[in-house]
Amino acid sequence: MLLKPIKRVRLYENAVEQIKALILRNQYKPGDRLPPERSLAEQLKISRPSLREALRILSVLGLIDIKVGDGIYVKEVNFLPYIESVNLSISSRLQMERDSFIKLWQVRKILEVGMVELSVRQITDPFLKSLWHCIEEMEKNIDHQDAFISSGIRFHRLIAEAKQNEILILIWDTLANLIRRSHDKIYRISRSPKRSLQAHKRIYRALKAKDPKRAVEAMKQHMLEEEKALLAALEKGKASTS
Repeated sequence: MLLKPIKRVRLYENAVEQIKALILRNQYKPGDRLPPERSLAEQLKISRPSLREALRILSVLGLIDIKVGDGIYVKEVNFLPYIESVNLSISSRLQMERDSFIKLWQVRKILEVGMVELSVRQITDPFLKSLWHCIEEMEKNIDHQDAFISSGIRFHRLIAEAKQNEILILIWDTLANLIRRSHDKIYRISRSPKRSLQAHKRIYRALKAKDPKRAVEAMKQHMLEEEKALLAALEKGKASTS
């Protein structure tokens, strides 16, 4: 591999990185007013035009708000555009082979177990009612695969929504969609509806009892059962095409 020449970093780029780091490390908090331009330029030892270019970029990134005649204020950092960009990158680059699928599933297992533990602290009657409705729909559609799977997915998404963390929900949506989209056929043929229904009931009962340990164990067991079935179906599909 050939080495590439190191590009000279422009002064304003260095200023962007320094100020951005301070904001992301919460040394400048949302609503804080940054020092005046002259003071910033002196601290960074750069010219005012270079500083203005740095501030323009930080404004485009959504990190600061420049109010003419008033000052420069730190904005609430919104990570969603960055996460959506990462999601697009994963979707476009990931080769959906067995190893990639396993890695995705490992991430989902960690996420699901963490989410169910967090949701125990957010238990409300409407939340439990919504979860039980999903189980009733799964029971009613046990012989109708599309409706059964949709109700199961809704059950898990409700758990993701319990903490009201939009970043967590976005990550969950991405993982669930990647897994289903990449291996939709395998996802379908691998499932045992009755076993899946019982697993969801165990999770529900643990949540209703507000027992984090039981909820975590129930989710771990469910994810393990799903993983075994999915991997077996993947191997079967691989053998039939070889």
